[in-house]
Amino acid sequence: MAQLKMYWVKGTPIRELTLPEGYSFSVYDGSDEDKLAWLACCRNGLINDDDGFDEFDSRITYRKDCKQEDVFFLDYEGRHVGTITAIFHPEKNCGEVHMVGMLTEFRGKGLGKYLNNKAVEKLNAQGVDYIFLTTDEWRKGAVKSYLSSGFKPVEYDEGMTQRWQAVLEEYGIDSVDMVDEDANFFKTVYRQGLQK
Repeated sequence: MAQLKMYWVKGTPIRELTLPEGYSFSVYDGSDEDKLAWLACCRNGLINDDDGFDEFDSRITYRKDCKQEDVFFLDYEGRHVGTITAIFHPEKNCGEVHMVGMLTEFRGKGLGKYLNNKAVEKLNAQGVDYIFLTTDEWRKGAVKSYLSSGFKPVEYDEGMTQRWQAVLEEYGIDSVDMVDEDANFFKTVYRQGLQK
């Protein structure tokens, strides 16, 4: 089954957020220590528990257009507790949110919105027309966080409307605008209980 795809479209308002006390952002410094921290943050369903540096390399180092400065860490009192990668694709003038992960003990605290915001700010400053990401329905916290950060569902595969209706129903969200693959408005999707 295809993953859910979401777009943040140029012109969407960017929330002004202030990190909670003790939190800050840093950029991947190329060290083995940072690679280990990235692996730890991504072991919540993004990678396998026994994955090592080759997984980091395949997901980050060898990715087209991905640069060292595209990998951000959310830090708590100097410790890397979350990560997000924000890649600019110049040939399409778009951005990509990639490999968003958080250490288990920091999940469920609403910190994803700060990671999303960091990626959107960085890519928006690069002048992208839209930012895309893919995710799965079972990553409920992530999907909800993306929606609250201004990402919209994309109609790009059979059954997407029905899948999004079910997601909205589960989250108690009445409706959301859906875009097509060209980032243009497609239609408003309503949760299952409010189908029009």
